[in-house]
Amino acid sequence: MLTPPRQLHSLGGLTGLLDQMRQRFGDTMGYRLVVYPEYANLTRPDPAEQRRELNYHYRGGWDDARATPRSGDARLVDLAAFDPATIVGVLRGAPETLGIAPDEVTNTYLIFDGGPGEGPDALTISVYVSSDFGGGYIALAGDGTVKRINYP
Repeated sequence: MLTPPRQLHSLGGLTGLLDQMRQRFGDTMGYRLVVYPEYANLTRPDPAEQRRELNYHYRGGWDDARATPRSGDARLVDLAAFDPATIVGVLRGAPETLGIAPDEVTNTYLIFDGGPGEGPDALTISVYVSSDFGGGYIALAGDGTVKRINYP
């Protein structure tokens, strides 16, 4: 039994979340994973119906799935095909990179998904930071290479 991570934006928390995925589902495949500091949302294919996707909420454990129609642009990827230390490093430096003062940050989250226009196994990672004065994001490839910076 793995200890459920609680601080998901830390190196241990992010790797622990992926371990929790492997333990619950047997793999880390999915359409999308959105990671907030204390909870996450995962979208995976429905093995019984290809036109549906299953959505799971994580907060110390995975809730039961909620089925919804599959998004037309959903692409199945390995949501763990990245270096967690690199992504956590980018996350920690994101406010400065985006020109947002650390004391003005109101929300930060990560999105992992199969981005449009990529190869079939390509993972896109977006680091979002917002404040009361606007927000921006850093888009990364799975290897941590910056693909785009969208400033506030």
